[in-house]
Amino acid sequence: MMSMWNKHRSSTENRVVRYILAACLTLVLLSVPALTGAARGNLWKGLVRDVACVKGPDVLLGEIADPVDDAARRQWPTLSTLKLWKASSKLGYVVTIPRDKLAQVLKYYMGEGAANLALPSQLTVQTGGRVVDSAELKARVVAFLTPRAKDLGGDVHFKDLQMPNHIFFPNDYDKLVISMNDHLEPGRNEIVLSGMTPDGKVVSRRSAVVFADVWKAVPVAAQPMNRMERVTKEKISFRRMNMAYNRDVWDGAGGPWRMARTLGRGQVFTLSHLEPVPLIERGEMVNLVYNGRGVRLSIKAEAMGEAGVGQRIEVRNVQSNKIILATVVDGETVVVR
Repeated sequence: MMSMWNKHRSSTENRVVRYILAACLTLVLLSVPALTGAARGNLWKGLVRDVACVKGPDVLLGEIADPVDDAARRQWPTLSTLKLWKASSKLGYVVTIPRDKLAQVLKYYMGEGAANLALPSQLTVQTGGRVVDSAELKARVVAFLTPRAKDLGGDVHFKDLQMPNHIFFPNDYDKLVISMNDHLEPGRNEIVLSGMTPDGKVVSRRSAVVFADVWKAVPVAAQPMNRMERVTKEKISFRRMNMAYNRDVWDGAGGPWRMARTLGRGQVFTLSHLEPVPLIERGEMVNLVYNGRGVRLSIKAEAMGEAGVGQRIEVRNVQSNKIILATVVDGETVVVR
């Protein structure tokens, strides 16, 4: 009789233990965020962004991540609404979560489903507002520079673009305005990135830098050139050159020019090599005109110096050898009054 009672008591105790264990397991499961079947599975892949804006009160998976494959895109209407951690209640508040910490947080809220997400080195999140990420920012800067590159002529290539990884704006309606304080030119250029409200108020200002290689055919000396020698077409040839590293190069315009200093064959004409040819040069023959009361006399004279229109120059009367100071009227005439 005692043996039967002990057996009945042991059976009752076992049922109680199983009930308690089941109750504890239920409490544990209730304490873990509920996941959909899609979130638990490993049949989809997603990518967590490196920057994001969230509306709150909870951070949703769709606010910080994007689907990568077709399976994820099919399930995204459900996956994107998965609630994660609580967002900050302070608008404009920014928090940065390193990768290892982010992995722990996602695993807590998603369980094994977190393994389906590729993670950045860090995630920076702002509550409210909007963000321009690096991809959009680069696209906007390139779109800004492209039409301006046409004004440079030649073959233009942009490189070494240095800009912020992202720009947060405090409001959804703020817009990015790109500008430059100077014209685009070969070499290093600074770009201004402004956050602006619809009424034109600047809420933020950042800068970016880009280097422009501008390849052009530029004039070079076809033969050795001496000082005071006139620059003529047959003395010029052309060579392709990067203007970013040759800022003082003559573009072939203007003139007439003469050499201000010597230049070797094949070397590039710079503005420092050239000077304008004076209207009248030393040694040239000009018409020396005397204007008196009712008398006008013109004789030949030799220019003893150089001068332009309106300037005074000494000339030698070739008949009398007398040196006379006269005023230049044009390239062939000087006047004495």
